Amino acid sequence: MSTSSHVDNVLLALVILPTLAWTIGLLVWRLLRGSDPSSSSTRTGRIASHLDRIAILRRWGTISPLERNIFGGISILVATITLLSTIMLIFRFNTRSPAQAIQFPLPPLPISLYADALSLYFLLVINIIALGASWNAYFYLQKEPEAGFYRGPSLFHVLMNLFHFTMLLTPVMDNLIGLWIAIESTTLVSALLVAYPNTARSWEAAWKYLIITSTGIILAFMGTVFLIHGMYASNDPVLHTMNWSELIQHIHLLQRNDSLDFVLLAFFFALAGYGVKAGLAPMHTWLPDAHGEAAPPISALFSGVLIKAAFYAILRFVMLTEKALGNEHLWLITYVLLGAGLFSLTMAVPFILNRKNHFKRVLAYHSLEHMGIILFGTGVGSAVALFGALLHVLNHAITKALMFLAYGNVLRKYNLSEEEGRSNILEPAGVFYLMPVTGLLLAMGGLALVGTPPFNIFLSLWMILWGGVQRWLEVMHTQSASRPLEPYILGISILIFSLATTLIYFGLVQHLARILLSHPPARKRIQEKITELIPLLLLMGLTCVLGVIVLPPLSILIQRSVDLLTLH
Repeated sequence: MSTSSHVDNVLLALVILPTLAWTIGLLVWRLLRGSDPSSSSTRTGRIASHLDRIAILRRWGTISPLERNIFGGISILVATITLLSTIMLIFRFNTRSPAQAIQFPLPPLPISLYADALSLYFLLVINIIALGASWNAYFYLQKEPEAGFYRGPSLFHVLMNLFHFTMLLTPVMDNLIGLWIAIESTTLVSALLVAYPNTARSWEAAWKYLIITSTGIILAFMGTVFLIHGMYASNDPVLHTMNWSELIQHIHLLQRNDSLDFVLLAFFFALAGYGVKAGLAPMHTWLPDAHGEAAPPISALFSGVLIKAAFYAILRFVMLTEKALGNEHLWLITYVLLGAGLFSLTMAVPFILNRKNHFKRVLAYHSLEHMGIILFGTGVGSAVALFGALLHVLNHAITKALMFLAYGNVLRKYNLSEEEGRSNILEPAGVFYLMPVTGLLLAMGGLALVGTPPFNIFLSLWMILWGGVQRWLEVMHTQSASRPLEPYILGISILIFSLATTLIYFGLVQHLARILLSHPPARKRIQEKITELIPLLLLMGLTCVLGVIVLPPLSILIQRSVDLLTLH
């Protein structure tokens, strides 16, 4: 192994392993700490002591303020290490010409980790949002009660860091079965985080989320099985593998093979299955409940990166299917992705326009909208639209995390619990007057979320729209006799896209006006600590910068990802 490869492997390990190490460390600390001294248990003896020690979920125990601060600080440090390691890995990757993927074998297991430009890009998105969420969780847990079943900062940190770890595994899994396992792991851990507020609504939302997404995961598993069957049914031994990096090089051999039918079947099942986890309509109904009931930092992770991890899995199947079909049949993938994207986008419109919806649920429906936008850009398929779609993945993640974290700060400062916040009457009012800095960040984040210039989402949204227009003009000039309706389909799709995003713009502005500008309650101005505002200001800074310029290292990484997506 060369020195360069060794450095890459060390950096990749620093991206993935710190979250797992910190999670294991917390669990070991809890086991060694034993039961809560204040517990009223009357059991005595060595056996009883061991039972108390292993009954982790029965009672995590009260921890001191110092321990609480240490746990929060370590979680922030771990998230910082993973982000910095990711950035260093990206800089090293960008200097290579041609781009060469990173292979990280795992000798005890029959799989290896694999990181190309697309993998590194999604790792960057995940770790940016994880750092902001970890910082916000530090203050969220200062106010949360510890007593009772399924409560406590240590439990929250265990689940949150384990959730972070499972999401990091998703983009680096070369084996498609390993990818499915990673996505399923995110489901199991995130369901526990949805239930963490420990209210009737949160447990109901967690159960609904688990049932619906598990159905999608089953469909995705079936799609993976169909792909396996198609590969191993072929006569070519080079296709007898489930490693994506090997399949993408040889799957074009199926263009003259009956196994191509199984590849198409695998694509449809993967799109439907992983699409459930990505929050695509019509199986999006878990979104508003899970996002609305989870703690603010968890809502930021859900909307910012969890649904993007599922989209990453869809992209891998799209790339395999497009290369297997060949250029003559790409119109099929285009129509399917355009239709799924527009359906999700238009489904979000009435829910966002409904003024009775609680603001956190409105933000959840915005995830449905933006996943539709991203899928639309992917379906258009031109280089400009694909660049815009991938850039939109990051832009939406940053902006939505900003909105959830800022609104969570408002609920906490207004002393509105998540359960009370369900009512429009108890929604915060007059935030501009009582929390001017947070109110300004909410206003700017909201305007960014609906594509107002000069913020980041406007840039990626415009690139997707312009890519769609370019594709439409190209089809108009080279109209195929076999597909005479294609120009009309693309034209109508662009019109629906523009109309839906315009309606959503006015819908969110109404909700923001109610929260920010309505008459405030009779109370003094609320103190806003700079330490609580730092993650919000950093996210807002990224929102502004990315609305003006895509920094060269990021632009190179996205362009290399686009090259992968367009390599048929």
